[in-house]
Amino acid sequence: MVDMIRLRSLLLLSLLLVFQAVQAQTLTLEQRLKALPDVYSVKPMESNEFFKQAWVVMVAQPLDHQHPDKGFFTQRVIVSHLGYDKPVVFITEGYAGDYAATPKYLNELSLVLDANQIFVEHRFFGKSVPDSIDTKWKYLTVENAAADDHQLVQMFKKIYHDKWISTGISKGGETCLYHRALYPKDVDISVPYVAPLNFSREERREPAFIEHITGTKEGREKVAAFQRQVLERRDQLFPMFQTLCDEKKYTFRIPLEAVYDYCVLEYSFSFWQWGHDIDEIPAPDAPDQEIFDHFVQVSSPEYFSIEGSKGFLPFFVQAARQLGYYAYDMKPFADLMTIKSTEGYLTRIWLPKEARFPFSSAMSEKVDKYLRSDARHILLIYGGWDPWSASAAEAGKNKGVMKIVKPEGSHRTRIMNLPDNLRQQAIDTLKVWLSE
Repeated sequence: MVDMIRLRSLLLLSLLLVFQAVQAQTLTLEQRLKALPDVYSVKPMESNEFFKQAWVVMVAQPLDHQHPDKGFFTQRVIVSHLGYDKPVVFITEGYAGDYAATPKYLNELSLVLDANQIFVEHRFFGKSVPDSIDTKWKYLTVENAAADDHQLVQMFKKIYHDKWISTGISKGGETCLYHRALYPKDVDISVPYVAPLNFSREERREPAFIEHITGTKEGREKVAAFQRQVLERRDQLFPMFQTLCDEKKYTFRIPLEAVYDYCVLEYSFSFWQWGHDIDEIPAPDAPDQEIFDHFVQVSSPEYFSIEGSKGFLPFFVQAARQLGYYAYDMKPFADLMTIKSTEGYLTRIWLPKEARFPFSSAMSEKVDKYLRSDARHILLIYGGWDPWSASAAEAGKNKGVMKIVKPEGSHRTRIMNLPDNLRQQAIDTLKVWLSE
């Protein structure tokens, strides 16, 4: 009798499981998304021709994952659906994600790997901002951002059961690395692009890279000569600089003369980061207006202004606290500058008092140790002339990590603009990893 009851119970359980499986298959993607835990809202958006449908999903995330009682904010996630049986490209953006909320956005890995796409806007940026953000900077940490991504992966794996590939560009690439190091089993493959890994608040490796490595010797000399010329023409150019700032209504935390100096220092970093050509640099005898126009095109004062940096303030908080940034070398131009030192410029120029924290390299060191030891199936992509490559992540002797550097590449380096042989190497490697 007992065996008969047990048999009936097992049969009923089996029928229930079959019913649930069949029911799950009949649910629409919208219904599946709305059924996920912590989903605040699900709204359709126009999809491009590659995907079948796309949705903007707002997800409730704890301000502090270690102490959920501290409150919540909603994080924007964009789900672009190709098929339930397809892999997922999980994109960790480091900033706001407005560009991904348009139908034209298609990550190159989604195309290469025939995959779904889940895009995550970084906490405290764009539409993923808590109320009264100025009182909540203490919750903007690498650990909390990685926990955001971990929670999302676990949620969406209820819908997508195939392989997962995480990726991100620049700060998004850093976010990808931190997430992978802290939650190594969340995804199967990671592809961070042009992601720095800094160990100090103001890294000295970048200015050394600009002085000795990036570009050609001729190109480096031409860039430095232009910087010096802008300083030598200060009497003629500074009034134009002041007029521009007045017209744009830029305000600053430092004197305008100092802003001019910092724009000169930033010029070389920006020039090489974005892949400018040395032929763009005006001739030494060019008119003042031509010199000025090129100068502010490459290194605009907007970057140092309170207004221009407003949307990037969370980044500067993170840079000063955990991510690090780059230093400037003013020695070649010190005799022509009004500033006496650049040390501490990041805090001075960008951070309000309520957003200042001591710097810790602990998380970067954790990622570095992970890459050199346990990391597997990570493809690092860098540009050979990008100053951020000075602080590129390294794997040492760990063969589970592959690093590809595009010769003469800038911060715009991607798999699809690599030379043919390197592009094929990257794609073949990803497909082999995907099949394992």
